[in-house]
Amino acid sequence: MTATAKVKIKRGSKTFGQFANLPSAFKSPPKGLADKEMVIARIDGLKRVVVKQLQEAANQLALINRYNIKNEKRITLVNAIMVSVYATMFKHYQKYQTNVLSLPESKERREVILACIDITEQAAIACKHYFKEIYSSKSLSYRRNRRKCIDMGVQILELLRIEQRFRALRHQKLPPAAWQDINRVFFSLLVHGDVDEPKELLGYIGTWAKKASIKKQNASASAKKLYLSIQLFGLLDAPGWSTRLFHSADAYLDNITDAITIHTDDKSELEPGWLITNIDHKGPPLFQRENHLVEPCIKFEYSNLYNRLILDYEELAKMKFIDQFDEDKLSQPLFDLEAIERFPLLETMLFGLRPRERKQKRHAAFGHESLKLFFGYRQTFNLLMDMATDEVKRLTKTRAFSDTLAGGAAGLSDDLKTRANTKWEIVNFSSGGILVLTRESANTNPIQIGQLVAFNPNDDVKRPMLGYVSRINRPSDQQVEVAIVRFSNHAESALLQDNQQTGSAGSGVIIFQNMEGKWCLISRHDYDFVSGIPFKLLRENNKTIPARLGNVMLSKQEFMVFELSAPGM
Repeated sequence: MTATAKVKIKRGSKTFGQFANLPSAFKSPPKGLADKEMVIARIDGLKRVVVKQLQEAANQLALINRYNIKNEKRITLVNAIMVSVYATMFKHYQKYQTNVLSLPESKERREVILACIDITEQAAIACKHYFKEIYSSKSLSYRRNRRKCIDMGVQILELLRIEQRFRALRHQKLPPAAWQDINRVFFSLLVHGDVDEPKELLGYIGTWAKKASIKKQNASASAKKLYLSIQLFGLLDAPGWSTRLFHSADAYLDNITDAITIHTDDKSELEPGWLITNIDHKGPPLFQRENHLVEPCIKFEYSNLYNRLILDYEELAKMKFIDQFDEDKLSQPLFDLEAIERFPLLETMLFGLRPRERKQKRHAAFGHESLKLFFGYRQTFNLLMDMATDEVKRLTKTRAFSDTLAGGAAGLSDDLKTRANTKWEIVNFSSGGILVLTRESANTNPIQIGQLVAFNPNDDVKRPMLGYVSRINRPSDQQVEVAIVRFSNHAESALLQDNQQTGSAGSGVIIFQNMEGKWCLISRHDYDFVSGIPFKLLRENNKTIPARLGNVMLSKQEFMVFELSAPGM
């Protein structure tokens, strides 16, 4: 017997089977509106123009919801339209999800994603109307339409999960009303104990599945599986991640038996490893019980997931130390990731599963203070080189050196002026980081999660501060917020040479003092540096000193940070 089957919730709530802000049809349908063949022919006729096809599908769904049509006929039309465009939606979701660089956003990408969001929203509205009509919290009445209620409940949850994932491609979160509807559907089925039965889904959008599985069998899931998938994705703030990692949370849910279990709320205080939500909650589950939570409530236990992530993290650290990878000791979700993605993913997931406790006081910015920002290892290094001595500059012009740095700008513009001139405003700041905002345009800096950043006030010519992109958020369609974790107040460029090299070449590195005053070194991953190696370091003051790399302090997709040991530093 599963943990879900034991959950008991009170039947007294008037919100079972109900939805807030559900638009109602108010007009008689014009001739031909409900003709399935005509509707599908109109959509299929636009297959060669993807954006127009998807926009037409969204438009037809909106029309279907606007006019008085019997709910069963409305659902038949909705399902036919979804079948017509689903393959196109899936193809583009995969295309955009595997592309690390999601900003700036092309016009086609934006229009495709927005159309897919509209499609899922409108399809879900139709399903909610039908669910509301056939559902009853009373056992005898519910049994008459039990099969239809489960089918509709699963379909609503699937559509809202698809909406969640398409919004995440633009670094946007589900709106509060969608979260509330997700909880209401699940609680409405849970009160009858009908959340465990697997149902065939429209497809694999937003799920984790191997290509072989996609070809062999249709996607299926229970209401509980869909619900936990949505909840975990939101809890981890996955819309702020690199899009390439979106599938990882679901991969862990599939890989771990009872990764998250659902329990009756016993009114006790929440211990570590527990969460709570309720039928009307308008967001992901909570780490602490809030006052006046609307009943009914349920609790989640996620200790199995958390402990597995800790185990993977420790095993990966051991393998890194001995420089020998053994996938048999790790969870399967890590197998298909690039080596440089594994640590950042585990760190991010573990962080998301801990209560948020801000250590540094955050201050709001007033007066629209602005910054100059330079994104990426190469642009940061070049900015620091502008402040270096002539001798160091001379060495960096050698072909041997240039070749070592060139790979760091793959896909990124070399135009420093254009990139620095993007206007960035400070939203708020603390000693540990800063949140900045810009209006997105074709000239917006190419940005990705984990990217190195150098930043300075616009009128300041001092050494830039360093940090990395920890999160991206799109508060509105035209604006983009970027959260930057700061790790230094002072930084400089340097050349690293092994003990056999002459003075004519070297690898471009960045050295800095961290917030505790300790010296560190930043290198690109493809330099393949390892802890303990000795080398010569040419600093901007033209002095060459012996040095040695210490432990890895930070590892991101674009760069690594080592402790630095050198006499006189």
